[in-house]
Amino acid sequence: MQRNIGGTFAALSALLLALTALPRPLCAQYATRQVNLAYLTQRADVIVQGRVARVRHAPLPGYPNIPTVEVTLEVENMLRGPRGRTYTFREVFLGLRAREGKQGYREGQRLLLFLPASSRYGLSSPVGIEQGRFHITCGSGGEEIVANEMENAGLFRNTALAARGVRLTEGQKRLLGVKRGPVRLGEMIPVIHAFTALPRIP
Repeated sequence: MQRNIGGTFAALSALLLALTALPRPLCAQYATRQVNLAYLTQRADVIVQGRVARVRHAPLPGYPNIPTVEVTLEVENMLRGPRGRTYTFREVFLGLRAREGKQGYREGQRLLLFLPASSRYGLSSPVGIEQGRFHITCGSGGEEIVANEMENAGLFRNTALAARGVRLTEGQKRLLGVKRGPVRLGEMIPVIHAFTALPRIP
């Protein structure tokens, strides 16, 4: 009985540490409210497009009961963040993705990620979780298209209001009218660049 209580206490302690190790509070990290592209851009400390070169599952250093996944990207385009050919981040692996039908990280994936600064434990995860994690694929015409794990639902909602004072082309303004579904990567990247001029959200 004492062994079971001890094991339960250790597991709960590890979970609490994992939650406090996140760069944002749990309610902010896993809230299901929709956020738009302007918010993602304003909140992210790192905005990176790249190909997954390595995925490594390992406990958080110093905390063997906290599973994490460490992802290394070959950088194709660093829109905001440190320069370099690769970028590595680590997030808590809670095993939720498979149950929710979300895709895990896999080598060879091409992603566009909006990431906050790492916590003091070296952990980070996409802003808005699945909303800040975009998959880059090929469209029917061979063009590069991009969509997050909510199929871009609400991604451009109210962005025209948020972007007041930001110079956008007519084509970029039309993009902000998309309600849902993949969009061309080549059209979205310039909009993100424009939104980097907006005030940051801490």
